[in-house]
Amino acid sequence: MKVEVGVMLGTFGEQATRENIERLATAADEEGFDAVWVGDHVSLPAEIPDTYPFSPSGEAPFDSGQDVYDCFGVLSYLAGVTDSVDLGTNTCIVPYRHPAVLARNALTLTQLSGGRFDFGVAPGWLETEFEVLDVPFEERGSRTDEFLELFERAREEGELTFDGPHHTVRRTGFHPTPPAGRPKIWVGGRSGASFRRLAEYGDGWTIFWDRPDAVAETRERIMAAWEDFDRAGTPEIAVTRATQVGADTGRDTDRPLVGEADSIVDDLAAYADAGTTRVVLDFYTRDVDEQLEQLERWSDRVLPRLRERPGRGV
Repeated sequence: MKVEVGVMLGTFGEQATRENIERLATAADEEGFDAVWVGDHVSLPAEIPDTYPFSPSGEAPFDSGQDVYDCFGVLSYLAGVTDSVDLGTNTCIVPYRHPAVLARNALTLTQLSGGRFDFGVAPGWLETEFEVLDVPFEERGSRTDEFLELFERAREEGELTFDGPHHTVRRTGFHPTPPAGRPKIWVGGRSGASFRRLAEYGDGWTIFWDRPDAVAETRERIMAAWEDFDRAGTPEIAVTRATQVGADTGRDTDRPLVGEADSIVDDLAAYADAGTTRVVLDFYTRDVDEQLEQLERWSDRVLPRLRERPGRGV
């Protein structure tokens, strides 16, 4: 099974400058990585509850004083300075935007990137951000479903009338029509509703931090939903996880993707055996120079070994 390797790009906080965003993305492109993905927030409210789903403490790694870059603006910029990497949202919070506006953003980026856009979607978790945007938090799931239905039709039909639970769209065009099968839809979340969305509308599942055994367990639930919708083939799975290559790390080398190159390749093999098709690298540091050094270590030490493994590689 082939395992792709992508890079998670920071677009919040002090590391998020035009120079740093471009440096990391172009390095990933030139070094042969498969994707560059970014997160999504429209605003960071002053009150952020301790319910961040990707931290054991629930504490979020950002605050209202940080810079926040728009995900579609960033990826449109990167479409012009990169050549081959996929460019994706991990994940775009669907209910933040009117479905017609969001569809237009996705279709535009698909076209500007030459079909390289990966559309990661989720219903969101930051309730106070919904309050800033005047979107009912309790409607986030149904609004996500509404958009996915509209967007599937927009990709297939190009012109449509839509009457959903939250929005009515008079007959209108959604052009330019994207290439067949693009953009890929990656669905985030751990709930049964998330797996149902993946099976009904998506191409892959995306999650943060999970170890291979957790991926394998979740994949069983995903496949049950996949079969319920009589989908052909198998869904892709992407895991985003922080990495640190080298013997000079003080971190626990029992963690996946931490340590010497050979052990990291073994970790990637374990992820592949669990059903993972893409690993997206995050970092333990916010220092962009150190992040670039880690990408160089991956390029020099890990990716060549990965290519040597029969049936695996980038």
